[in-house]
Amino acid sequence: MKNRNNLFLGGLLIVLGGVALGLVNDWFTWDVTMRQIAKFWPILIILAGLAVLLDDKRNFMNATSVLLVALAIPFGIYNCTSNTFDHVEDRITQKGFDFDVDINDEDNSFTYEEGDSSTTTNNSYRVENRPEVKSVKLNVSGGAAQFLLGEAGSGDVFLADTKTAGISKFSLTESLSGSEQKIDFRMKGEKKVKINKKGIDRKVTFMLNTAPTWDIDMEVGAGDVKYDFSNFKVEKFKLESGASNVNLKFGDLLSESKVALESGVTNINIDVPQSVGCEIKIDGALNARNFTGFTKVKNGLYRTEGFDSASKKIYIDMDSGMSNIEVNRY
Repeated sequence: MKNRNNLFLGGLLIVLGGVALGLVNDWFTWDVTMRQIAKFWPILIILAGLAVLLDDKRNFMNATSVLLVALAIPFGIYNCTSNTFDHVEDRITQKGFDFDVDINDEDNSFTYEEGDSSTTTNNSYRVENRPEVKSVKLNVSGGAAQFLLGEAGSGDVFLADTKTAGISKFSLTESLSGSEQKIDFRMKGEKKVKINKKGIDRKVTFMLNTAPTWDIDMEVGAGDVKYDFSNFKVEKFKLESGASNVNLKFGDLLSESKVALESGVTNINIDVPQSVGCEIKIDGALNARNFTGFTKVKNGLYRTEGFDSASKKIYIDMDSGMSNIEVNRY
């Protein structure tokens, strides 16, 4: 019985090692995500019980059962976490669902409870366009919201239209140094956010002038970010977010653009033009990845064909955990 137990353990290690080696080196063509694999974590508990029965002393603490239980624990935690996120996401998008969210802007955490809608407040913030401005550094910080993007008229370099449930505090400051302008837009304090069947009832629409070069740095909580930058000269874009839905589209107006994303449990969709070379660096465990038109160079590094010789390039650097990430070429 002891030899049979050792044989079982040896065979299990060989199988697990072979699967891991194949996944790391892309030997398999299976379209299987970590979420799908994690759903079968109870099988490891069953195998651990089988290992106890095969042990001649019926000892639970034999090497095989301990190994199987040790593997089952992280897979079980990941599966439960994924199910919880899916449940929250379903409730957000469910028709007729309505709840309040308490946001603390000092971090990216949030909680929710069912409640009634509150008064809607609309405000606008404006920075006048100056002909000498060639580049703009935009800093945005705040809590949960739906963030949208549009084009400003020739008379403005920056506009922000806000729609909020209840009372929210915003601040806008700007400074000019030669041809470089700095704009800070911040949401301050602790606020309540309304979420219903249409999404988060705090909407912030930015209008940017297409003439200058932009360097954008955003720190937001849970929310929905939809930015089409295809007509903007975005030299740098950095986004730090909590549990969010992020949709980004970039153009080919600059020779080089850099994109940096740091997030928690997030759905990320990025579109880049076929006219540019693109490089993706990704760090983080348990992410589902779909990089259409990219070739894996090594672990965590992907590039489009002909990247080195491309005259225009986009560099994407992502640090995320337990997220669904898609990058497509259009």
